[in-house]
Amino acid sequence: MAEDKRIRKTKRYIKQTLIEILTEKPFEQITVTELCKRSDISRITFYAHYNDKFALVDEMFAEMLESATRDYRNSQKENNPANDTIQTFCNLLDCILNLYNENMSLLTYTTIDKNPYLYYMFYSYIVRNVELVIIHRDKVIKPKYSIKQVSGFICNSLWAFIIEAQTEGSTINMVRKDAKKVLTGILEANIVTEMRDNDPEKEG
Repeated sequence: MAEDKRIRKTKRYIKQTLIEILTEKPFEQITVTELCKRSDISRITFYAHYNDKFALVDEMFAEMLESATRDYRNSQKENNPANDTIQTFCNLLDCILNLYNENMSLLTYTTIDKNPYLYYMFYSYIVRNVELVIIHRDKVIKPKYSIKQVSGFICNSLWAFIIEAQTEGSTINMVRKDAKKVLTGILEANIVTEMRDNDPEKEG
């Protein structure tokens, strides 16, 4: 059942207020009282929607990942009809980059040095999605280590590459192109996974 328009508006304003406060202080120092005061709502209204501030950011990340998942599925239909494994990972990378650019106002502060809790929450969402891709393609990809380790390696390597590239002034298109090269290289080099020659996902 769809949420009432007024509820959506209130929740959207609370989220915008949280992002504004994050420009001033880390998440750990933000209180529900401050969120309510800055949002001009009562604590009763806040708790009618969220159990605490952690539930608030959890919903924010869940909404972002839901949008990215739709984006990923559409990309798979549009540019990967053969269901190629490397293209699948590149589509996933595209969706994560799109998610980052569309939500930069929040994700700019979702770093391990500024807000470790937000960083690990967002990181866990991303890693889980990579895990699901690997699990789904278990007939094509054979992890050399645990799926969590492989997913963590891929995510951390690419994330560090992307952040450093942007810090050095690379455009988003350059970052996207180069990150895909790195990802393809990791997969083809069989560093953490083994790619089988015959891809059953393409057959039929």
